Amino acid sequence: MPRFGLPLIVLLATALLLAPLAQAGAAGDPLDVLGLNASAGAAPGYLPDAACARCHADMAESFAEVGMAQAFARPDRARRVEDFDRAAFHHAASGRHYRLHWRGEELWFERFRLDAAGVRVDAIELRVDWVMGSGNRARSYLHQTEAGELYQLPIGWYSEAARFDMSPGFEAADHAGVERLVQRECLFCHNAYPEVPVGNDLHQQPHLFPTDLPEGIGCQRCHGPGAAHVRAVVQGEAPAAIRAAIVNPARLEPRRRDEVCFQCHLLPAVEAIGPRRMGRGDYSFRPGEALGDYLVHVEIEDPRRPRAERFQINHHAYRLSQSACYIRSEGRLGCIGCHDPHRKQTGGRDPEHFIKACLGCHEPHAADDPALAKAAADTGESKQDCIACHMPRRRTQDVVLATMTDHRIARGPFDHAQLVAPLQPVEPLIEGLRLWDPGAVSAAGEAEAYRALAALRAGAGDAALQHLERQLATISGADPGWWFELARHAVAQGRFDGAIEALDRLGENPAFPRAAGLRAHALLGLGRGEAAARLLEQVVAADPSGFNPETHYNLGLVRRAAGDLPGARAAFRIAVGQRPLFALGWYQLGRTAELGGDATGAREAYRRALSINPDMSAVREALHALEEDAAGRK
Repeated sequence: MPRFGLPLIVLLATALLLAPLAQAGAAGDPLDVLGLNASAGAAPGYLPDAACARCHADMAESFAEVGMAQAFARPDRARRVEDFDRAAFHHAASGRHYRLHWRGEELWFERFRLDAAGVRVDAIELRVDWVMGSGNRARSYLHQTEAGELYQLPIGWYSEAARFDMSPGFEAADHAGVERLVQRECLFCHNAYPEVPVGNDLHQQPHLFPTDLPEGIGCQRCHGPGAAHVRAVVQGEAPAAIRAAIVNPARLEPRRRDEVCFQCHLLPAVEAIGPRRMGRGDYSFRPGEALGDYLVHVEIEDPRRPRAERFQINHHAYRLSQSACYIRSEGRLGCIGCHDPHRKQTGGRDPEHFIKACLGCHEPHAADDPALAKAAADTGESKQDCIACHMPRRRTQDVVLATMTDHRIARGPFDHAQLVAPLQPVEPLIEGLRLWDPGAVSAAGEAEAYRALAALRAGAGDAALQHLERQLATISGADPGWWFELARHAVAQGRFDGAIEALDRLGENPAFPRAAGLRAHALLGLGRGEAAARLLEQVVAADPSGFNPETHYNLGLVRRAAGDLPGARAAFRIAVGQRPLFALGWYQLGRTAELGGDATGAREAYRRALSINPDMSAVREALHALEEDAAGRK
């Protein structure tokens, strides 16, 4: 297994070179002498990755070419991998046209459809603020609003197919359009931690990101925050203390070592993302700790695709964990035994490197073994290649324009042509969920609560909500986050009495600023408009500049119901001002303007709503009626 730490002599030399700086920094933070600032807030102690390159220059230079380092970045014409001459296409299922194009150094997204006369309608243009993905397999594109919300745009680049097409989940006619909000747990595996205030990465907080985000997975996502390590070097501490101040995954016990990789490369089911443990922030995982203490992974039960037949693009660890080689090796086989995370493989896959790893346990085939001749015929490899035979490339079932190495090591034989044959996207048939690691949550009631929560987040209905309620009744001193989650999902399913009960259990807790808005929503659902209005007004008065588009939206509804059209219009304007990609908010703004006799304002708001979501038939009918009325007046 490779070792990625520095030799002792290098550590000693580095400490000696920087020792004079320790005197200069004795009166303050040792980082000051290097001009470095450690992050604070929810993810404290992290440094810019450039700081690592001061002592680890060769490793930093090679890592910059690795896909992880390029997983998230600003659009850059000089670093593009896409063919932008092919960046316009028509999506037949939805009847919409898509295009990406450059305006100087800015990348822009455009979507529209053509009416019967060939005129562009329902058009929207959004700046692409971030590119997600290295482009080794695919890339996605994100738009960031002024408030800090990120939205995934519907099209992506697929490197193997060398074309743009719809991103996974956008293939059908009724996809989310430009309203798919990117949550922190989604970005967790694509980027380093941003600097946000303490508590802002908890699930009950809005999913807002600073404008100045890191660019790519950096050194410290695998080695932990580096400030203490650099301070130890600057202060001339002993090599053992310098090493102890940073995590070297290769020196961890096998399970913790592998979980450094598993934090991102283990996703049992993209259809049901495992929830973070209650009270854990999205940016709170540190290398060396138990992954199960941070999140609870779940996997789906799909009768059409049993566990051994499921293969998705992020199934590296999921499939490896099913391999007899991995299970029986008792920790000898791990991710970094085959992959050096600091170096990009160039010139294609190197069979000799992987063969060496396999021969650590297995005897090689004899030169005249008939299995080698068959493997050469099946795979096109002229020499022994363990990976080509036992870990074949397969087309992934969730990203059907990509193929990946299957990390489930198996005997075969395989129909290699069939494994990479084209696939059509298929909606899963989810008949149940189970915990991927049942031992990660010791208490049965809590384990079932996490399973129910994962089901609810995946779109399950009332049965999952009732199951969660029953399990919480068995948990003594349940974390307050459970009551917030129960209330949130009860409101979503119209169980307003249950939501009020859960919020009563939560109480007035300043760590849950959205709880009051949830209560007001539940009160509205129960027909208690006056009580809801009073509560919403209190929330807005307490934090008039706070980000809370849902609260302003609901306030608009209750003000309009009370006959206060100017007040309602003001509330809806704030809602869409905070969340510009809020089609329903624009619709309600337009409806309120129409009720107030402002046909021009109504038409503008309706058109904006349709540019965001062209499938809103009620908006289209309202706009058509206004346009017919305007035409009749001429």
